[in-house]
Amino acid sequence: MTSSLLNLFFLVVLLSGFAEACMPGYEAEREKLHEYLGIEWVPMGLHNSAESSKPIRHSSDLNCNFDDPAECRWRNAKGDVDSLDFHLFKKTEHTEFPVLQVRPGPSKVREGEQLIFVGDRKRSEKSAIYYSSPIPCQNNTGILTFTFWVYNEARVEVVIVELDKGGNVVVLPEKPYVDCGTVHLNTECSVNIPPREQPFRLGIRAYDIKNAEGSFVMIDNIIYDASLCKVNIDFGSDFKTSPLITASQGEAIKASSELNCDSFAAECRWRDGGNGSTIWKRAENAPSPDLFFNATGTYITPKGSFALLYIEQNSKAPFRYLKSDPVQCQSNQEAVLSMRFWATKEVVMSVCAVNMDMEDLECHKVPMSQSPSPVELKFQQTSSFFFVVRVDSVNPDFDSMVAIDDISYRAVLCSEALSVYDFGSSYYTTPLLSLILNKPIYTSKDLRCSFERRGIDCNWANLNDGEGVQWEVGSGPINTHKFLSLTQSSSLPDDEFGVVNFTRPGQSVSLVSETIKCNPEQSTLSFRQVPPTLAFHSIDYLAVCLLDGRSPEVIDCQTVTVSQQGGSLLTDIPVLSQPFRISFRAEADGPGMVIVDDISFNGVVCPSVRQHGTKTKSLSSLSSAPDSNVCRLLSCDFAGNAPCLYKSERIPKSLSMFKVQNNRMETTLFEKGPVSILESPVFHLNAPARLHFDYIKQHGNVTLFVCQDSSERELDKCFPIDSEEGKPEWKHDFMAVLPSDTKLYWIAKLGQNAKKARLAIDNIVMTDEDDNKVC
Repeated sequence: MTSSLLNLFFLVVLLSGFAEACMPGYEAEREKLHEYLGIEWVPMGLHNSAESSKPIRHSSDLNCNFDDPAECRWRNAKGDVDSLDFHLFKKTEHTEFPVLQVRPGPSKVREGEQLIFVGDRKRSEKSAIYYSSPIPCQNNTGILTFTFWVYNEARVEVVIVELDKGGNVVVLPEKPYVDCGTVHLNTECSVNIPPREQPFRLGIRAYDIKNAEGSFVMIDNIIYDASLCKVNIDFGSDFKTSPLITASQGEAIKASSELNCDSFAAECRWRDGGNGSTIWKRAENAPSPDLFFNATGTYITPKGSFALLYIEQNSKAPFRYLKSDPVQCQSNQEAVLSMRFWATKEVVMSVCAVNMDMEDLECHKVPMSQSPSPVELKFQQTSSFFFVVRVDSVNPDFDSMVAIDDISYRAVLCSEALSVYDFGSSYYTTPLLSLILNKPIYTSKDLRCSFERRGIDCNWANLNDGEGVQWEVGSGPINTHKFLSLTQSSSLPDDEFGVVNFTRPGQSVSLVSETIKCNPEQSTLSFRQVPPTLAFHSIDYLAVCLLDGRSPEVIDCQTVTVSQQGGSLLTDIPVLSQPFRISFRAEADGPGMVIVDDISFNGVVCPSVRQHGTKTKSLSSLSSAPDSNVCRLLSCDFAGNAPCLYKSERIPKSLSMFKVQNNRMETTLFEKGPVSILESPVFHLNAPARLHFDYIKQHGNVTLFVCQDSSERELDKCFPIDSEEGKPEWKHDFMAVLPSDTKLYWIAKLGQNAKKARLAIDNIVMTDEDDNKVC
């Protein structure tokens, strides 16, 4: 028997039970299909289909290779239009198709490939139609191609169909040109689909299945290529979009205003993010009001460029979102994110604060009815988060769009100042200790002032001490970010500096020197000034003035002009033969701050007294009252948790220290920290005095000692105070201070057999020996 006859015999045997083999219960016939063609029936393989009444959006939506038939937008026809159905088969063996009998498709089909076929062995003609989802319209000649195999005079054609009210297929009389006749081997069927303005469907029809020996048709790899009529939202021919490329790089913002965005240009700190088939874009211009009304229901359009997300019908969530750069930390004050938005019907949106893992921390639904008015959303989240503008759901039956514009973020970041005086939690001010005491100025060095030790060594002081606003000493580490947000400058002052805080318009204050006998030659006054605070729109002025040494009459004034970077400044001091003082006069139009540091006089001054001959007695020893400057140095009520100039350091074998808490100096003693020491700043007193203080034993057995350093040795004298346990109540005591003393200590020691104790000290005040206040 020849090879061709043998192949024919195999097919006759194969098809002898084909019609029945596509149904359960005909295992023997299905086994023959598997044996001779290497294909196997997939039960219910075409039961699920993506075909629906929804029109396709893209011609590629009809492409189908049957790897996942449930995603194919094709289905078997219902009704009397045909007599057979296509069935799904899978290639499970490497068996080749007989070349001469089964053609024109390739004889070699890869194992695992799925295809559909239909066949019968009856003499009466049978047919089957496999039809598509609707095509809304087509504005050019489309091409439908597919791979096919026929046997025993079975044929294939492509028809234009529609569905009647009952869902049955109706074949239209129009016949597209079909090139699926006798063709070369390994070729496809190619069909020209003429342009159509009305919706239509395509059908692949297998027919002339009427051979008693059996005939069949197999189909695979359906591809449709055409230009469909416009089905998206019409924004007009002038409407253009571009990729949303901004400055957003994932770096934390330094000011809330950095998230403001009204053009979505390069400087914007928002970007496209997430997963989804469509991305956020930058619309270059708004559509015409009429077209925009058709899409959104409002004639009010965005101004200029804006962010746009276009979502095609049948798209599924999640959609891509609009994402901000991160906010590392904001204050506990309520933050507000506002924006304008537009959307098509049935769009649901939310704005969320999410953590670094993109998990929701706080979400607010966008009130869609407020479009296009600005909407404000309030957030409480305080640290490490992003904002995302998210589309939650859309109507899948239509195209949807979302437009965002005019984003504004109002909040106080941890790096931003809360007020014009806010340099951070570690910054504080204390009174300037120096006073005008008519001290002699011997040399120009006596006019130096860096405001260390609260300015006690400075020969500069407030004019009219105690009246209104005063020059003070700023201390403590300054928060760099807050300082930058206030002054727009990174030139920070040193550890301690002179500062005046204005609280209302019209205030002024002067910092004046001791009297200078004369200035015999041209000199300069140098100092550092920090740029005025800008964040709260106050305008601060500073002038260097020369005052008559015998009266407050102004001789001359020079206004100081400060660059935005700050730094050292020089002011000329002319030759003066009469006594004079130098004054820093500051004033402001509103709440603000002026900072001065590192004052230095560069020149020669006339000496106030002789600097040679017999040494005279110290001026301070002529006074019987304690020095008020020392009084200011040592007196402290620890208000605002400021330690003044008192300090506490750990000593060997003890972990305890004094710390400022609750506006007083406290220490907790325990087994590994049995001793705490609080020490005063170094001082030089001119007369005997008393240093009063309050203390309380809050808990446990503790003994308090007061000690003094003299000019001769450390801890020259120590005295215990109230070593007995008692009720936790405030008590008052004092220590006598002599001119020979240079430093004072309070030493708290845990009592014997005690496990834990706590003690506090407050209200340190200096008086004279008769308990009269000194300062």
